[in-house]
Amino acid sequence: MESAPRAAAYYTRRKLDLAITPGPVLAIDHVPESAATGAKEGLNIVFDGGTLTDDQIKSIRLSAALPSPSEPEIITYQFMTDADLLYLVSDYQRVRVRAAAQQREHGGIPYLFAGSPATRSAA
Repeated sequence: MESAPRAAAYYTRRKLDLAITPGPVLAIDHVPESAATGAKEGLNIVFDGGTLTDDQIKSIRLSAALPSPSEPEIITYQFMTDADLLYLVSDYQRVRVRAAAQQREHGGIPYLFAGSPATRSAA
């Protein structure tokens, strides 16, 4: 079985040709199965990816993310603040971004259920 940090490093390398060592967990979101969207139950784990060096930034290759030449999986990237990112993601991802940003500031690992902070009633 592969660990979550190893999987994160693998997919970053596979999709962007970028070698990183994931840092601490910033948020865990338990996503239930959804018949409406077809989504399977799972865990989304947000890791701190650290600060990239100039050499790492130069090494990013989007062609590594091509499942086929006619269907690129990733077509562009840009660097932005957490606040800027909030405008580009869907509602459920917005909760993850906020939870991860708060964790960096205040500590602790937020456990989310379906994109919302988990309470005793949701567990």
